Amino acid sequence: MRRHGAAGRPFFLYLPMVHLHFPTLPHRDFAGRTGNGDFADSMAEMDHRVGQVIDEVERLGLADDTLFIFCSDNGPEFRAPYRGTAGPWRGTYHTAMEGSLRVPFIARWPGRIEPGRVSNEIVHVTDVFATLAKVAGAEIPADRPIDGLDQLPFLRGEQAKSAREGFPFFIKNELRALKWRDWKLHFYWEPEVNEGKGKLESPYLFNIIRDPKEETDVLVFNTWVMGPMLRMLKAFNDSCLQFPNTPPGAAD
Repeated sequence: MRRHGAAGRPFFLYLPMVHLHFPTLPHRDFAGRTGNGDFADSMAEMDHRVGQVIDEVERLGLADDTLFIFCSDNGPEFRAPYRGTAGPWRGTYHTAMEGSLRVPFIARWPGRIEPGRVSNEIVHVTDVFATLAKVAGAEIPADRPIDGLDQLPFLRGEQAKSAREGFPFFIKNELRALKWRDWKLHFYWEPEVNEGKGKLESPYLFNIIRDPKEETDVLVFNTWVMGPMLRMLKAFNDSCLQFPNTPPGAAD
């Protein structure tokens, strides 16, 4: 950042922090800092490291010209004693539960993104690529399908709704669930890792706002939701037929 800032060149920093990933162990400088165990100490360290990056961007005078995104790739770990919590949501990593899929997504860009704005709209990790390409003025490749959507107008408050209404969720090659607006449709039921029932004869449907723990199947009362959900899935499957997925081992 210092070299590029001094030279007036744009830069991209990808900083994957492992503080809250299994095993959740803090650096010795933070061990015991909170008095609430390794997990809390690791959170304190992560907050400190994020603060160091933001402080340096501001010290270099680049804050107003820098889009900062903080997010995670999945919900809490399932292994004891490193298991975390997703708050009101149920489930952990390696499940299709809401606690697995919902993660923080915080965007900061002084003068361009309104501070303090909170939204329950869906932004997917694949959207980061398309959004950053738009920020940088780059063209999205046209010779392949791009799963991500440009979310810059949504982040800047130019539109109230996200560019995305939902997404399919896979574990390996199995379509486990579909997420669409405030609805979740499960094709497999595995609320706890390694305790699944296998593929369901009839899918389970939950309204995530009314039922954040995903406890009451309401498909029989809301069959209309299947329409937009299955259209979304068909569009995804059609894309896979048009652009076949890379066979295992072919990417070497």
